Amino acid sequence: MKILLTDIYFRKSFDIINILKRHYHPSCFIYTDMDVTLYSRLKANLIYGAKTIHRLRKNDNFKQDLLKISTLYEDEEIVFIPIEESTTLIFMEFLSDTIRSHNFKFLLPNSETFLLSRNKEELNIFCEENQIPSPKYISRETFNLRTFRFPIIIKPKHGSGAKGIIYAEDEEGLKNQSIDFDNFFVQERLPNSKEVEAGFYLCYKGEIISSYSHKRIRTYPETGGVTVFSKSSSSPDIKQSGETIIQKLNWSGLLMIEFIFDKRDNTYKLIEINPRLWGSIMLSEFCGAEFLKKYVDISMDNVFKKSKIRNDIFIRWIFPYDIIYWFKHLSNPFNFFKKNSYTCYINFTYSNFLKSLIFVSLTYFSFSKIAKLFCNEK
Repeated sequence: MKILLTDIYFRKSFDIINILKRHYHPSCFIYTDMDVTLYSRLKANLIYGAKTIHRLRKNDNFKQDLLKISTLYEDEEIVFIPIEESTTLIFMEFLSDTIRSHNFKFLLPNSETFLLSRNKEELNIFCEENQIPSPKYISRETFNLRTFRFPIIIKPKHGSGAKGIIYAEDEEGLKNQSIDFDNFFVQERLPNSKEVEAGFYLCYKGEIISSYSHKRIRTYPETGGVTVFSKSSSSPDIKQSGETIIQKLNWSGLLMIEFIFDKRDNTYKLIEINPRLWGSIMLSEFCGAEFLKKYVDISMDNVFKKSKIRNDIFIRWIFPYDIIYWFKHLSNPFNFFKKNSYTCYINFTYSNFLKSLIFVSLTYFSFSKIAKLFCNEK
């Protein structure tokens, strides 16, 4: 068996690969990059100890490159890990276009379902049509006629995080706003809309194999963005809320669903789906859910052991985001940065300190990136 690793220099990829190394021999891994240069080879060796790196371009050459990898390891079954949406989309196109048999193993929904999950407007409409609790959808016609109630939220149809989101509490909030309905859509803004809880699921043909949840404690930017500090749980309500849409979508593979609890009707309402591995995937390993190992086992038709999931443990993104937070809200550094055995640390837990420093240095340290981080806070 081999495990195909794409997008290996993404921040979450570092954690994903280090977790997989806990369960599988280094010889199982196929490392890929778009450009196989001397620098790329050196970087992969320094960070991962990779002796070989294969070219896998994200363009018209993807199919050709992937078939070369398939042929090179023709005596092995190769498990595809869905790290990034863009790469997963190209991989799914490869599956639909390839007539010849191949040796790739995977756990993915069909392409139509995958595309639906990525489009927030279509997902919102799908939820309403299937009586799945979600924020009320406001069509272009309803918006133009102003036959809706404030507050509202205007979102990009694609993408994640808070980038591009517009909040309007009243008509004044829409003043001088021109909405591009080709790329944005409108829905009601729920009360306590910043109190997001996420459910994480590993599924097979609409059935949940394993799940856990976490609640945000801190985000970056603070006004709403990526989660940098959160606490795990096993909320039965979130599991049940996830079950409904997972069955409707007949989902296979990994899935993250974000919910907001609406106090008006005491219901968890679906606001977004991430149909690939998420930034806090490390928490899956730390809480005992072991999604990555189970994903490989199911893809390979292997029997896996059920694991006991721990609650009330934490995940933190110390560098760079909690460091930035500390500078903005100066407090006792010994208390703020005190290491906790119930907390896993993005880019550090499951790796030795030297490898982590090398990865962080090569990933974050440039003037433009650091300036962007500090200027991103709203």
